[in-house]
Amino acid sequence: MRLWKDYARRPEGQLWDDHERGNVHWYCCGDPFEARALLDMVMQALSPGTARELRQIVSRFDAAWH
Repeated sequence: MRLWKDYARRPEGQLWDDHERGNVHWYCCGDPFEARALLDMVMQALSPGTARELRQIVSRFDAAWH
């Protein structure tokens, strides 16, 4: 979750640079989009109540990213 949170909170200009040029740090530190996809899988595997709590947390980071 930390990887997605840190990525989503970056300034928009940095996000655009990553989109245009790629980010070589993802090779060593992890791809935030893979981390977000993993969070989706985890939310599907959790019980409904626990998944709801995690979705609330993740949705805040998603809102910051969009």
